[in-house]
Amino acid sequence: MLIFQFHHYVKPEFIEAYKAAILENARQAIQEDGIIRFDVFQDTEDPTHFSLLEIYQDQAGRDFHLQTEHFLKWKEAVLGQEMFARQGKGDAFEMLFPES
Repeated sequence: MLIFQFHHYVKPEFIEAYKAAILENARQAIQEDGIIRFDVFQDTEDPTHFSLLEIYQDQAGRDFHLQTEHFLKWKEAVLGQEMFARQGKGDAFEMLFPES
């Protein structure tokens, strides 16, 4: 199992556009065979801060996701519009519990 948590910080004027783009990506992603979870969170105190929790069966599942049409569309929309206010952070995790 491969787990990633990303933190994105968007410019205030792009909050709604970012939400639309990431939710479309998430709705498509969760249908992929290699993805177990694809959660999207918005910070209640800082609405410009979003967190993604992506759980893949393995590296192949993540590699596949990064080549899908919906991911590339999200990437173009978000990066092409320069929606990020500052550099986000991403971390990789290993599942300890529940044991798989």
